[in-house]
Amino acid sequence: MSPSYNHAYTHARLIAELSKNESHSVFSELALDIGKDHIPDISVYPKRKIDWLNDEVKVSEMPLLAIEILSPTQGSKELIDKFKIYFEAGVKSCWLVIPVARSVIVCDAPDRSTTFFDRDVVDNALGLNLPIKAIFD
Repeated sequence: MSPSYNHAYTHARLIAELSKNESHSVFSELALDIGKDHIPDISVYPKRKIDWLNDEVKVSEMPLLAIEILSPTQGSKELIDKFKIYFEAGVKSCWLVIPVARSVIVCDAPDRSTTFFDRDVVDNALGLNLPIKAIFD
């Protein structure tokens, strides 16, 4: 998978917007220790302190939220299959962000999702509310 211009732009916008919530810590490309490596585009944790002397290459604590951004070279099934693994590992919510459709699919359970494209993104599992325009405008 090779991230595109729109993927990178969307990634940056999401991190900027999510970082406004001071009760969470937002990470980019953080390797989760789930059997083989799984690296969501963005991971959101409860506020975490950074230990500059003891870095982690793979994180065993699962994030509250894992976000995957669809690239032009990826299929959505590949990312939905990742969501199943994330949920089994203890992730509370997964988002599939689709830049070409300027939409976000919020999965707050393995079998339940809501698509947002013309209104704020709401994740009831985490109590997050994100203006869709902050991501795609």
